[in-house]
Amino acid sequence: MPGPRDYRIAPGAHVVEAADLLARASSGALEALPDGRAVVFDPIGGPVGVGVAELLAATGRPTSIVTQDQIAGSQLALTGDLAEANSRLQRAGVRRELRSVLREVAGDHVLLEDRWTGEQRTVEAGFVVHCGHRLPEETLYLRRPGTLRAGDCVAPRTVLEAVLEARRTAMAISAADEVPERPTLTLAGGSR
Repeated sequence: MPGPRDYRIAPGAHVVEAADLLARASSGALEALPDGRAVVFDPIGGPVGVGVAELLAATGRPTSIVTQDQIAGSQLALTGDLAEANSRLQRAGVRRELRSVLREVAGDHVLLEDRWTGEQRTVEAGFVVHCGHRLPEETLYLRRPGTLRAGDCVAPRTVLEAVLEARRTAMAISAADEVPERPTLTLAGGSR
């Protein structure tokens, strides 16, 4: 489910979760989004914000990406794709709003704040795509608290983290099912 948002959303403003936008894209429903510039807010600096910005720009929509970092997609440095991702954004015409924090989303613009100076400015926006962290949906767990959990039902995870956590959980269940051996008591004189 959507995570916390540290910005105001004015009445009439349109904010879409990245996951919802990608679901729309797979069903061919991107044209149902409001007109105007798409502003991709990426507080994480990972591949999602860059990918969403590339997707929207590829449809011909004017697109901006907002990040608090010095460069868009800063976490892509770990994969070796940082320079190429920024080159792709530039070639696609994506406007990069660097060192910026999103403060407010209004119907036709967003309010950005410079991370270092605090200077505020407005940028045209038809809608915003939120690419922040997500939280687990806990309805099922809250029905049976204490149930062992693994993966995304604890918190959003990578595939590796989810598999490792699932394996540890399965081992804990297996260990709980085993009956411990009873120790043998030996009495003096050799009798048991």
